Amino acid sequence: MFWDASFDEQTQHILLKFLQQNKVENRTYQQEIQKLESELRNGSRFDDDIQTDGHCPSGPQHTDFRSDVGQANQGDDELYRMVAAQLVELGDELDQSIINRNLIEQFIHANEAIQLQEDGTRIMSAMIAHLTTQQNDVTRDMPQEKVFLLLAMMLFKKTVVEKPLLLPRIFKTTVQYISNTLQNYIQNIGGWQNIQ
Repeated sequence: MFWDASFDEQTQHILLKFLQQNKVENRTYQQEIQKLESELRNGSRFDDDIQTDGHCPSGPQHTDFRSDVGQANQGDDELYRMVAAQLVELGDELDQSIINRNLIEQFIHANEAIQLQEDGTRIMSAMIAHLTTQQNDVTRDMPQEKVFLLLAMMLFKKTVVEKPLLLPRIFKTTVQYISNTLQNYIQNIGGWQNIQ
């Protein structure tokens, strides 16, 4: 019982809904979220042509979604929203105990320093590996993969809130990280809807 969409497409829509859960009073943040929503609604995805400030050039570069998935139906949209809300709730518990502003600044600087062609998942993986070494009551009884997922989501959110123009780059990195590292875990628990 889930979407008629690929795992990457589900991930992209969930990440968008996850960001939309934030009530951030930053015009640039809101504009970047709207651009991302438009890209997803139109069935387009950012490609590797991201400018050095992390901003995607205007207009979609290519499409690689099925046209019927690019426009999530209302049922899918509600499922995306529910999963995102669950991730926000879980992430907020983790956020209070692990992720701090200095860490986000390091993540931002590392992402700004890489070449456009480089895979940002290397940076995200290293940051998450560092964070998982910290003792934490919130994550003590969680499966390791769930901790990785929540840390990835929180790094994504906090980075975009701090530096909205990095949204295209961090969005792509987060989708790639989740697909490469956590897709089997998410599918083995029965899909995104079973993240609890």
